[in-house]
Amino acid sequence: PAALTWLVTVAPLAAANLLYVGALDKRLLILDEAEQKVVGQIPLQTGIPRGTALSDDKKTLYVTTPLHSGVEVIDLASCKVVNHFVLNEGNRRVRVRGFAPDPRGKVLYAIVEVVTKQIDRFEIDKPKFAVIDLAERKITKTFDYPKEEASAFLSGGFKLSPDGRYLYHFRQNILVFDTSDFKLVDKIELSRPQYPGMEQINLGPGDDPHDLPGRLTALFNSTDPVVHRRVFGIAQFDLTSRNFDFTPVGPSTTGMMGLRLSADRKTGYTVAFRDSLGNRKSEFWVFDMASRKLVKTIEFPGPINFRFTLSGDGKDIYIYGSAP
Repeated sequence: PAALTWLVTVAPLAAANLLYVGALDKRLLILDEAEQKVVGQIPLQTGIPRGTALSDDKKTLYVTTPLHSGVEVIDLASCKVVNHFVLNEGNRRVRVRGFAPDPRGKVLYAIVEVVTKQIDRFEIDKPKFAVIDLAERKITKTFDYPKEEASAFLSGGFKLSPDGRYLYHFRQNILVFDTSDFKLVDKIELSRPQYPGMEQINLGPGDDPHDLPGRLTALFNSTDPVVHRRVFGIAQFDLTSRNFDFTPVGPSTTGMMGLRLSADRKTGYTVAFRDSLGNRKSEFWVFDMASRKLVKTIEFPGPINFRFTLSGDGKDIYIYGSAP
């Protein structure tokens, strides 16, 4: 089999749960979870798949490829690429640092960095917001990132409100932008005294198809303001009302991956690490989502570099991205 990129997307289709896995030979492999075998493939037109986003209705998969900054739109019913194009032009290379699809499927909202190759130098523009029009197959608008919030590397995840009006950028704080003009309309500071009993909170969005529509359920880390002991917990964020629900669970460990929910959202799973380097231990952690409690931990021989996700029915855990 081809070597795999770090790209796994689970999408229900008819009676089957299909797994879409990016391969280095410029295609997506389609795996039937019940049969546990490859049942098809989707050749890509612009390169090796790297970034993905699933539409809210789970009917469309958006893929970005790094070599020429390609964008591909895949219809999951027919398993075919229905639109593709590249953003690079001439001596200008566009680096896509993160993106989110509009709920209507018309545009992608992204942060991009443009690098222009001159005869004697490379000119690197500051990262900007970009509106990528899928019908026109190009960037149609760009907006400056607020100077007071900018940094050399604008990392962090993105989520859109259900109506597509607001883009949430999850960093040390959550920045809320109006998608019509990308003005900063709100800044949710994840620190006290807004959330009593907590200091700085680190919260990142996942890409979980089992999460409630318009909600973000994720793990967070915080610090006890009295004895400054780090704790972790489970948070739920409403993308319409912007209300938070924080539940501390226990002492933080060396590291944790994102939270994944079962199909009925009654159980949550993550991979946690204890210690580091040669002493590192990998564990599956299982949460009862009704009580927000950690109910089981199981150690397993995790490889050095990997990711995990759940199967479409929530019964299996996939480890991928690296050899054991």
